[in-house]
Amino acid sequence: MTWFKVDDKFHSHNKIRKVLADEPAALALWVVAGSWSSDNTTDGVIPDHQLPWLFPVGADELARKLVAARLWRRVRGGYEFHEWHADADGTKRNPSREEVENERRKKAEAGRKGGLASGKTRSKQQARASASASADGEAPAERVVEPPTRPDREPLQGSPGGRGTARAREPRRPLPSPPWSSTPARASPPPVARCVEHEHDDNPPRCGACERARQAAEQDAYETRVDARHAELRAKTGDRRRAVENCPLCDEQGYRGSALCNHDPGAEARASRGRRLVAEVMGWSAPEQDQP
Repeated sequence: MTWFKVDDKFHSHNKIRKVLADEPAALALWVVAGSWSSDNTTDGVIPDHQLPWLFPVGADELARKLVAARLWRRVRGGYEFHEWHADADGTKRNPSREEVENERRKKAEAGRKGGLASGKTRSKQQARASASASADGEAPAERVVEPPTRPDREPLQGSPGGRGTARAREPRRPLPSPPWSSTPARASPPPVARCVEHEHDDNPPRCGACERARQAAEQDAYETRVDARHAELRAKTGDRRRAVENCPLCDEQGYRGSALCNHDPGAEARASRGRRLVAEVMGWSAPEQDQP
């Protein structure tokens, strides 16, 4: 992790006092942009397209305020921090991208060597413990000795009183597993979107480009779902419109009088036949008569 460093005399510097009096929000953009640049190791360069994401309201105007105060300077495609790496007197400020990457490589190599050394130490300790246990006539701790099974006494067929010699029970055979699985197979998760540099890295470091790639992938997936939903709604709307146009019973709005039409010309005839059958079974005098 890298740190964006701020001088402890920052609050009393003439440039800062002037910006505070003119536009305090510009200093908020300065701090947020410095944190972003340090995280993404851009050596103090802030691209133009990144400003609205860092400061959603008035970022361009605030950037011009920082340029006027000589805290930033305009470069091609964006802005750059004034004296990002070191002060005018040579005092070190923020590390460069190359220094950050070298430090990360050194830490990774140190961790790898430490893991190998720890593994060798554990192997030696286990070997000594095993040798000591063997010398004392005891089983090594890693070896688990299973106790012998105890035979069950079962009566022999045809023996009087159920007496007979003991015999060992045959071990039960495991049931064959069914050809199908009771638990549905889980779909493999989609691959995590990463930048080109860390595309094949299983454990990438913190990277702003990877974060932007992940956000872009999530946005694409969301837009795909929205488009699919809109297509489904358009299909349903088209089916309803065609049903209304082809129905001879309802009006242009799909209503039969005050009721919504079901677009089924035979529904009324089926209902009439059903009422007559019920009346015949119940012994009612008229088909349209309700149950007394």
